[in-house]
Amino acid sequence: MAPEPAAPAGPAAAAQLLAQGEFEAARAVLLPWLQQQPDDAAAWQLLGLVHLQQGAAEPARIALGRALALDGTNIRTLSLLAVACVQAGAPVQAVAHFDRALALAPAEPSLWHDRGRALFEAGRPDEALASFERTLALAPRHVQAWLNRGNMLRELGRVDEALASLATAARLAPQDALVLRALGETLERAGRTDEALAAYRAAWPLAPGDADLACTLMHLQQREADWRGLDALFTQTLGQIDQDRAGVASWAMLSHPGASGAQLLRGAQAQARTLRKGLAAATPLAPRPASRRRLRIGYLSADFREHAMAYLMAGVFEQHDRADFELVAVDLHRPPVPDSPMRARLGRALGPFVDASDPRPERALATVRALELDLAVDLMGLTRHGRPELLAQRVAPIQVGYLGFPGSCGMAEVDYILGDRWVTPPGAEADFAEHVVRLPDSFQANDARRVPPAAAPTRAELGLPEGSFVFCGLNSTHKIGPPVFESWLRLLRAVPGSVLWLLGESPGVRQRLRAAAQAGGIEPARLVFALRRPYAEYLGQLQRADLFLDSWPFNAGTTASDALWAGLPVLTLTGASFAGRMAAGLLDAVGLPELITHDTADYEALALRLAREPARLQGLRTRLAAARATAPLFDSARFTRHLEAAYRQMWQRHQRGLPPAGFDVAPIA
Repeated sequence: MAPEPAAPAGPAAAAQLLAQGEFEAARAVLLPWLQQQPDDAAAWQLLGLVHLQQGAAEPARIALGRALALDGTNIRTLSLLAVACVQAGAPVQAVAHFDRALALAPAEPSLWHDRGRALFEAGRPDEALASFERTLALAPRHVQAWLNRGNMLRELGRVDEALASLATAARLAPQDALVLRALGETLERAGRTDEALAAYRAAWPLAPGDADLACTLMHLQQREADWRGLDALFTQTLGQIDQDRAGVASWAMLSHPGASGAQLLRGAQAQARTLRKGLAAATPLAPRPASRRRLRIGYLSADFREHAMAYLMAGVFEQHDRADFELVAVDLHRPPVPDSPMRARLGRALGPFVDASDPRPERALATVRALELDLAVDLMGLTRHGRPELLAQRVAPIQVGYLGFPGSCGMAEVDYILGDRWVTPPGAEADFAEHVVRLPDSFQANDARRVPPAAAPTRAELGLPEGSFVFCGLNSTHKIGPPVFESWLRLLRAVPGSVLWLLGESPGVRQRLRAAAQAGGIEPARLVFALRRPYAEYLGQLQRADLFLDSWPFNAGTTASDALWAGLPVLTLTGASFAGRMAAGLLDAVGLPELITHDTADYEALALRLAREPARLQGLRTRLAAARATAPLFDSARFTRHLEAAYRQMWQRHQRGLPPAGFDVAPIA
C-alpha cells in the first residue's frame, strides 16, 4: 500500500523562512497549503507579505484581499493591504484601508504615520502633514514621523519648520542615515550648504551602500569647490555603477572625471530601474484619430520661463511649420511659474500651457495622455523637475529625449535621443539606451532672436584690471574640478598679470577657490568673481573677457553658446561622453573648429598661444562677429527644418510598423 502524501508544511514554516529572507521558499510552502486550506486568512496574509518583500505589489494586493475577505477586522491585514496599494500606485485606495484600520485602532501611531505617507503619495500634502502630527501627538519620540513631517514641510516650502522637525529627528536618532540625509537636503534648500555638507558627511559612513547618497555628497562638494575626500567618492560612485547599484544620481555623475559613456549609461539604467519599482502598469495608448493630418508634438518641460532652455528653444517654437505640426506645451513645473517676458513669448508661440505638474503620477499621466500626442519631446531628462515616470508609462507612441539632460536617460521607453556627429558620434551608440538621431549642424537649438548683448560695462566696473589678459571660466562651479582648476592655475603662472574670471556662486566657493589658488602659488587677488546679472547684461559682461576656458569632463552648453553669441572665443577640450563633447559641436557649427582640443597639453598650449598672440585672437573675434548672422549654429529656421525632418522620419517608421532605429538627418542644401 502506497504511503499517503505528506501534508504540506504550514504557515509556521513559511513564517520562519520569511524571517530568514527566504522569500521564494516561503511562497513555495504557502501555495500548496492554501490549495488545501483556502479559508486560512493568516496564510493569505503571510503570502501577501511575502509578495510585498519580493516587490510584487499586485500579487500582494490579491493575496491580502483574500485575507481581508476572510477576516475583515484584522488590522494588520488592512495595514499591509494599504502598503501594497501604495506600492501598486493606488494611494487613494491605501488611504481608505488605513481609515478602516484606524476605525478599529484609533490610538495606533504607526497607522497614522503610514496613512500620512499614503496621503502624500495621493497628492494631499496638508492632510498628510496632519496625519504625521497626529502620530507625534500619540508618540512624541516617533523618529519616522518627525522625519516625514520634516520632508512634508520642505515640500510645502516651509523650510524653517522642516529644519526644526528634522533636527528633532536627528536628536532622537543621531545614527540614522535617512534622517541625516533629509536634514542635509533641507539645509541645502535653505542655502546653508556648509551645514548640509556636514550632515551628508555624517550620513555617508552610516550608509556605505547608498549610491545616491554618495552621488549627492559628491555633487554638493563639487558645487561648493570642497574637494576634501573627493577621490574616495569618485572611486565609490564609479564602483557602485560597475556593480549596477540602484539609485545612482545621473546628473552628478556627468562631472565625474573618470566616468565613461558606458558607465554613465549603466548609472542611468540603475536610476530607471529604481523609478519603475513604484509605478503601476499603464494601460495601452489609445489609437491616433484617423482624421488628424498634422503631427501633434508635445514639448514636456518645467522650464517655460526665464531659463536656459527657453533662451535656446524660443526661436524653434516660433519657427515650427504650423501647416504640418501642432504644438502642445506640457508644463511640469510645481509651483506654477510666474509671468515674465520670456513666459509671454513662449505662450505666444506655443499657445496655452497644459499643467501636468500634479505630483500624483496617475493624475499627471492622465493629463498628458488626454492630449493624444503623436510625439512627446522631453526637454528635462534626469533633472530636478523632470517627470521620467511619465515616459516610463508612455504618453505618446514616439518619445524623444532632447536638450535638458546631456546624456542617456537609461530608459528603453524613450525611443530616440537627438544629437550630432560630436555629442553622439558614430560608434558611440552603445552608450545610449535610446536610438541616436544625428542632426546635421549641431544638436543644440539656438534663437536667432536672442537678445543682443547690452552695452559692455568697463572692466573697472566688473572688477577686472585694464590691460591684463582675462581668462573667463564662467561655468557652474560643479564643472570645475581639481584637474581643471590646476590647469587654469598653470595658465595664470605662464601669463604674467593675467586674471581668472569665475562665477563664485557663494561666499564659501569664493573662499575655497582663493585658498586653492594661493596653495598653487597664485595670488588670490588674480581670481575675480562675477555677479549674476539679467541676461542681456550678462551677455554684455562677456565681451570684456579675452578667452573663455571650457571645463571638462562636463563642457559648457548654453554658457558656451552665450559666449559665442557675445563674440567671446571658447577653447574646449573634448571628453568621453555627450556632456564632454557639447562645446566641440558648437564650435564646429559656428566655424571655429580650431578651438577644439583633445588633451590638456594641447588645450594649455593653444590657450597660451592665443594669450600671447593678440592678432590671432582678434581674428577669431572678427570671425565670430560675422558668424552671428551666417553660421548654422545661430540659424533657428534651418535648425527647425532639420528637427521637423527628424520628427517626420520617426513618424514614418512608426506608421510602417517598424521599430525605432537610429538615423542621420540630411542637411538642407
